Amino acid sequence: MVQISRYQLILMLIWTVLGTGIVTMPGTIAQFTLRDAWISGFGLLFGAVMCAVISLAHVRLFPGRTLTQAAIDVLGPVLGRAYGIWYLAYGFLTMATIGREMSAFIGISVLPNTPDFLVSALAFAVSMYLAYLGIEVVARVNEFILPLAAVVSPVLFLLAARLFDTSSFQPLLGDPASAAWRAAVVPAFAYGLEFAIALQWVPALRSPRTLPWDIVIAGAISAFVLSALVTLTVGVLGEPARYLNYPVLELVRAIRQGKFVERLDTLYVMGVAITLVLKLATFQLAVGEAVKDVSGSPERTWIPVPVALLGWSLSNYLFRNVFDVTNFILRDVPSYFLATVVLLPGALYALRAVQSVRAKSQRGLRST
Repeated sequence: MVQISRYQLILMLIWTVLGTGIVTMPGTIAQFTLRDAWISGFGLLFGAVMCAVISLAHVRLFPGRTLTQAAIDVLGPVLGRAYGIWYLAYGFLTMATIGREMSAFIGISVLPNTPDFLVSALAFAVSMYLAYLGIEVVARVNEFILPLAAVVSPVLFLLAARLFDTSSFQPLLGDPASAAWRAAVVPAFAYGLEFAIALQWVPALRSPRTLPWDIVIAGAISAFVLSALVTLTVGVLGEPARYLNYPVLELVRAIRQGKFVERLDTLYVMGVAITLVLKLATFQLAVGEAVKDVSGSPERTWIPVPVALLGWSLSNYLFRNVFDVTNFILRDVPSYFLATVVLLPGALYALRAVQSVRAKSQRGLRST
């Protein structure tokens, strides 16, 4: 199997989380707090730490195995595949959310007259092809866009910083602590728990033992970028940031430099579209591995097409508009992801540990 390096893994995790994070999280955080929005962005790191703890248990108990393979090993073929079906439901629902977020964002920002289902169809088609080519290709595409982001993002930030107003954050820590905590729930328990997707990539990692540290590194970088972005957005837009679905888009639109440099939101939309397609591809890779494990198929080449088709269908069927997506993320995703990504795998690893202790005790009795 083709394997990826730690550097490629960290980049994939960063873009997986920030793909939708840079679109929706600033607006979500601003709904709860403005003065303490910069603190709430670090909730993302809390979710990454939880995923790192889970991955630490996984790589010690199941080296070289995916999460769904580990479930089948522990629970047996019947219950293990039932667990795999639950994971597939989580994966398809996440892909549907990503696809609907993307089609709504592209439709609102640049293509208002284009049907949303057509935009999402193009996104799922491209991500399907990347998933078909394999994890190495997806990792290399992530590497390719890094220099572009490293050049364009600082320029946009510096141009927007001229409009920054510190009064939006005064008095410092002026909001109740409960407001900052509520604002941090979605970054921590929704987007932060997406780092656990790497458990489905364990066989493709050159150094799976370092996975927990890689998740922490990716989480720290993502949390810093998110906090800086939220701080800049609130500082430039102020109170109106509470009422915008895409405040970062309005931030970029506000940038003007002389008579000729304007409408830089085109660059921003292009970058967001690329990262969202890459995020779809990473989830299709994980879901494809789960389909392979549950079905027992020796081949994976047939899997990307039905995975993409079902994800695209669900994205248009489950969510009518961007408000449905936002309500789902705010109300349901944190508890759903916490149960699926943290609690159920934790119970699985605890059961494995109990089985190991029983096996050792039985061997000891036999030897005596």
